[in-house]
Amino acid sequence: MTSSSNPPSERGLDAMLIVYSLLDAHPASTACEQFIRTHSRWFTTTFTLFEAKAILTKVYAVDAVLASRKLAQFTAGPIVVTAVDHPVALAAMHTADVLGLDLTDAVLLHTVQARGALWLATDDTKLGQACRQVGVTPETPIDTALRQQMVVWEAANLPAKGLQRVLRQIHQWLHRTAPQIAQDFWSHTGGGSHLP
Repeated sequence: MTSSSNPPSERGLDAMLIVYSLLDAHPASTACEQFIRTHSRWFTTTFTLFEAKAILTKVYAVDAVLASRKLAQFTAGPIVVTAVDHPVALAAMHTADVLGLDLTDAVLLHTVQARGALWLATDDTKLGQACRQVGVTPETPIDTALRQQMVVWEAANLPAKGLQRVLRQIHQWLHRTAPQIAQDFWSHTGGGSHLP
């Protein structure tokens, strides 16, 4: 008598864990990278990759070309990236409406369900709650102690959300195209703390 074993279930992967795994010197980098490496059968969506690139460039100030390169290297590894077609888009809109998710998360959660996956790796509390509502197990390598380290690091290394972050992005763009204007802009905004 022979017994067959089922392969382990696939795992969905959300943007923030990808982002943390690709950042240098972030407190969650090592934990997320190791978490991803020690599990198999990962998948994500093209929308999640777009979200990861936006977060890398807009929140963490990673150069756009470098962010694209890092994401390309990441997706060359053992991860399946699923495209989003018209039926998936419509179903995800419905998921977003019913569960109160943003569209990127709804696309990923719908894809997790459609693929019959049991787990979704995310650091997003709202997405984690939605997972539990539909019978998917959320998982994260980020525990309370690591989360506290992340809060301290981000307070010290990232500008606050809102105007300061926008002014920093403008400054970085100006610095690449017109360094002298960037310096004047930074001076007139008090180092990115207020409008000129």
